[in-house]
Amino acid sequence: MRALIKAVEKAIDGSIGRHKLGLGLMALVVLFFLLFPQDASQSNYAKTVFIFGFFYAILSSSWALLAGISGQFSFGHMGFLGIGAYTAGLLGRYGLSLSLVGVEIPPESVSSIGAIIVGTLAAGFVGLIIGWLLLRLRSSYLALFTIAFSELFRLVVLTEYDYTGGSNGIKLQPIIELGDVIAERQIEYYIMFGLLLASLALMYMIANSRIGLFLRAMREDEDAASSLGVNVVFYKVLIFVVTSMIIGLAGTVFYSNVGSERIVPDQLEVLGTSLIIAYAVLGGMESLLGSATGAFIALYALEQLRQITIALPFGLTFADGSTYQTFDTSFWRYAIFGVAMVLTLRYMRNGLLYPILQWFQGRDIAMMETVSIRQADETEPELPTETEVPS
Repeated sequence: MRALIKAVEKAIDGSIGRHKLGLGLMALVVLFFLLFPQDASQSNYAKTVFIFGFFYAILSSSWALLAGISGQFSFGHMGFLGIGAYTAGLLGRYGLSLSLVGVEIPPESVSSIGAIIVGTLAAGFVGLIIGWLLLRLRSSYLALFTIAFSELFRLVVLTEYDYTGGSNGIKLQPIIELGDVIAERQIEYYIMFGLLLASLALMYMIANSRIGLFLRAMREDEDAASSLGVNVVFYKVLIFVVTSMIIGLAGTVFYSNVGSERIVPDQLEVLGTSLIIAYAVLGGMESLLGSATGAFIALYALEQLRQITIALPFGLTFADGSTYQTFDTSFWRYAIFGVAMVLTLRYMRNGLLYPILQWFQGRDIAMMETVSIRQADETEPELPTETEVPS
């Protein structure tokens, strides 16, 4: 069996190549997602599940960029998401008043796109403040502070009900209003999918640029990177602000009637950040594509595990005479998810999808070549015999 696998790999490497094969499969996946809403047999529920999958794919891949690539462990995703969404919602409800500069924008003049932009900038501004205050310190302080920050923000929006609506939350201005539920859901699907592709493209450009090289160097050894001339604090703050804006943008778009009609404080609990991190770990936290794919697959699987149907073969029946039974597993699905996490951390610490992505990129071939060259260099040369000594 192993010989057959090696033969197939050799055939692929000698013809189209693994990298091109991976790009072709990615193109087919993108084409599938583009054509999925066009299928009349797909319900609005299926499209909604996909929208949630795209949303969490953005959040998990942004955490992978921040923690997996740059080594900054933050638990503030739900806080930045809430800042973006609540800023957009409050702007649409109360407008904007800046008396110092003479700017007065009534609520009816605020568009949904304008609210999304302001919410995204607000998330980035808060990320800048937190980064400037904390990122001169080690990552443990950032993790502790962002946990407290997210919970504090949730409690503030929960108690200030006169402005934020309290436990009822706040409704954001919808991006589209067509009056046709099916058409609206289809457009919202494409909005969130397009946002996912754009976010991944931006993060991929950063991760594979000179900035990404600095981030990886800082992740491995901040002192060594600083001694080589890398402005560690600047790049740590920069990537923290970028990821904060991506999270804020995703939150404002998602809660602008794309994935949900309103945002409520219960959606900002720290458990949400834990799930985002778990999704990224399952897919591979050092890979943007792996973490995004892991988030989508895990969320889709959790949704399917709400109910499990067991059908008996060979004409067998249950006690009530039926050939199949449906069991409610909505409370057990997270236990199954936890078991998957434990097995992943024990046996595949780089994530379930990371080895597959490495194979398509041909990294295992490069590793084999590097090892063989190093072994050849380490082999002691044989001393010439007396007859081989030149005269």
